[in-house]
Amino acid sequence: MVRWTGPAMTPREGGEPVRAEAQGLRIYNLFPSLVGDIAAWRAQLPRIAAMGFTCIFVNPFHLPGFSGSLYAVKDYWRLNPLFRGDTADNDDTLLEGFTSACRDHGMIAMMDLVINHTARDNPLTGRHPGWFAHEPGGGLRSPSAIDPANATSVTVWGDLAEIEYRGDEAEAETIAYFAELVRHYVRLGFRASAAMQPTRCRRGCGAR
Repeated sequence: MVRWTGPAMTPREGGEPVRAEAQGLRIYNLFPSLVGDIAAWRAQLPRIAAMGFTCIFVNPFHLPGFSGSLYAVKDYWRLNPLFRGDTADNDDTLLEGFTSACRDHGMIAMMDLVINHTARDNPLTGRHPGWFAHEPGGGLRSPSAIDPANATSVTVWGDLAEIEYRGDEAEAETIAYFAELVRHYVRLGFRASAAMQPTRCRRGCGAR
């Protein structure tokens, strides 16, 4: 069990205490594509809390690129239309309502923040090309993985553009961008989780 080491969180008046501080994190993974829109997320909270979970981890919910993959983010500041439902509320209002409902059920909300790549059609690739890795010919490099059982088998995620952390000025700009993004979602009530990055990048962005 992971102990909660973040800042103290005072529950909304009338809500249950946030149990993560006292009991540690017991994380429920809410995969948004399986559950539906944010109204459906909220409908699941009583059931999840009753099972003793103290944290709701939500996979990326941002606007995706051409592939539609949750992990190919085109715009970090916009909500995936699939999760809006038919409400007229703006994106931030919907997300803040969800995190508030989590707190009312004694849980915290954690978002999955993807900071090692974007969608290839994310406008950042054109505005800040220096943030990204490039092939020898100059094109954007997509992340890939070698099959440990067969080194000749390589999977390339062609819908993604790899962000490159080189310890230079471009890295500082990238970290500053994601740090502002984290601050925005923290204001909405989320905590951020980002994996597979140099520790300096996670700390600089404010993610864990």
